[in-house]
Amino acid sequence: MTDAEIEHLKTLAKLEMTPEDTARAKADINAILKSFQKLQELNLSEFPEMPRPVPLHNIMRDDEAQTGLEQREAIGIAVDAENGFFKVPRTVE
Repeated sequence: MTDAEIEHLKTLAKLEMTPEDTARAKADINAILKSFQKLQELNLSEFPEMPRPVPLHNIMRDDEAQTGLEQREAIGIAVDAENGFFKVPRTVE
C-alpha cells in the first residue's frame, strides 16, 4: 500500500494521525495484505465450497397460540388512556 493510498484512507475515515502512527498503520496494513496474498495462493480446488462452516438449523420453538389481554386489562396497565384508547405523545405533525 502506497503513502497516497494511506492518506486517502485517512481522509475517508476522517483520521488524524502522527507520521509515526501513519508509518505503523502502513506497515500493519501491508502485513495483512501479504497474509491475504498467501491465502490466495492456496490450491483449494479439492475442497467443496461451503456457504457456512457449520450446518444451519432452526433453534426456535414452535409458535403456540396464547390468550391475550382483554381491552380493559391492557388499558388498565397503560400509563395514560382515554375512552378505551392508549394516550401517547404525538409523533407526527
